Amino acid sequence: MDAAELQRTDVYQWTRQRLALAVLIVAAGLILPSYVVWLQIRPMEGSPRRAAAGRPPRGRAEAMLGKFNLDGLLIPQQRILSGGPSKDGIPSLTEPDTVPVAEADFLAPDSRVVGVTVGGESRAYPINVLNWHEAINDRLGQTDLAVIYCPLCDSVSVVDRQLNGKTYEFGISGLLYNSNVLLYDRTDQALWSQVALTAVSGPNAGRALRHLDGWELTTFSRWRREHPDSTVVTFNTGHNRRYEVNPYQPYFQDDYLMPRFQNFDLDNRLANKSRVIGVKFGGQARAYPLKTLLQGKQMTLRDEVGGGAIELAVDRETQSVRVVSFPENAQVVHTFWFAWAAFHPDTDVYKPPTP
Repeated sequence: MDAAELQRTDVYQWTRQRLALAVLIVAAGLILPSYVVWLQIRPMEGSPRRAAAGRPPRGRAEAMLGKFNLDGLLIPQQRILSGGPSKDGIPSLTEPDTVPVAEADFLAPDSRVVGVTVGGESRAYPINVLNWHEAINDRLGQTDLAVIYCPLCDSVSVVDRQLNGKTYEFGISGLLYNSNVLLYDRTDQALWSQVALTAVSGPNAGRALRHLDGWELTTFSRWRREHPDSTVVTFNTGHNRRYEVNPYQPYFQDDYLMPRFQNFDLDNRLANKSRVIGVKFGGQARAYPLKTLLQGKQMTLRDEVGGGAIELAVDRETQSVRVVSFPENAQVVHTFWFAWAAFHPDTDVYKPPTP
């Protein structure tokens, strides 16, 4: 075969390959959109909650559990499911890169942020980042803290990472319980539940970290206006993620839950994805529905749970509620109702006093 004939053959093969690729791209364009919405998958590797191909959540979970310290496990092992990624497949962050709030041009005005103020220092943790990492280990105002977010529950908690003289660093296990993220600590490899508000295995099983007050889930524009000296966690995380994209957006548009992760009972007192502030103190659990608070006339809510004083501030501009203060040992989380009720089935629901 001479060079000209070889070249013609190469061109022919190249053309066939490109035509085949084009057919695949067209097919993908027709099929993938609905598939993505159904599975809530991520557009790139390391994405939270993408189901592992060919393996049910329970079977994969059994294989993953051997990587963790399960001593004294407080939750039913058979109800722990795989969320899709492996251990650290969703990489938590530690001491992330930050910039002054005035330089945070990578966020839109309506971007949601978890705003935290500790020891006179303020910092915003964008949901854009937390969607992809779910836990940020940080230090603010001389306090080692963790900001934790589970997109499936829209749940936020802010905790002090120190317990009994040790400072813990948290990673993402890749496991779910009641459709909520199970963290693990890198010291003991033990599991911690966010909405259960406690360690569920290992030497600290049954213990809770100190929950911090003075935080809020709000918009970036409001945070920037109210905290001009704040810093903001940037998209410069060292990981290749599309932080400008919210892959959970379809999931937030209705009350639908993901069946493969739903192995718990639902409580129909509120819609599944009603947003609530959940508070537990003194053996009592109470849910404060944001819709109820936002429709009321009060700008500040003062209440009592388990004998302890709770204060919440209502912000109708951003349709949010800020956690102002609560007792020292109270546990507080912002979350969807279905998750709070699954973990705390004996919870009551706040109702404003009758005029």
